[in-house]
Amino acid sequence: MPLNRRQFIKIGAALTVALSGAAALELSTWWDAPADAPFSLLNSTEAITVNAIGGAAFPSGEIIALNGSDASLDRFFDHVLIAMTQEKQHLLKLLLETIEHFPLVTHGQYFSKLQVSDQQHLIEGWLQSDHHLLRGAIQSLIILLSMGYTAHPTASKKLSSYFRCGFGA
Repeated sequence: MPLNRRQFIKIGAALTVALSGAAALELSTWWDAPADAPFSLLNSTEAITVNAIGGAAFPSGEIIALNGSDASLDRFFDHVLIAMTQEKQHLLKLLLETIEHFPLVTHGQYFSKLQVSDQQHLIEGWLQSDHHLLRGAIQSLIILLSMGYTAHPTASKKLSSYFRCGFGA
């Protein structure tokens, strides 16, 4: 039985309402999710995402043999959030949830489940984005994580030779 225009519009409207409701329900679970032990503010998904972003942004190399995913950036980021206003905490946590879920649309997987090369490609694309709000949000997150990465004992020992101000001592 072929669909007429009215039936098509009714089905399209019903699907739109259903998808909007599902999206609203999913977004409501992101907002103000309770913290998981041992964190004060992060839940386990957000902590995994922070470590995945750290691993993609700060891969192990010849000079600094420390991968960002092994630098406990989730614990560092949790402490950074404590010092922020509640509004900034919510926005950064929402950014983490968005980063984790966005690749479902483009890659069919969560950010933390992607190959590191795909994670790096996504972060690089976001850092080069024409959308200044997206680019600025990712840059800000990477800068916050870089403070934790460079303060890690393994990284700071290597970086201290470049600075005579006592960094890493």
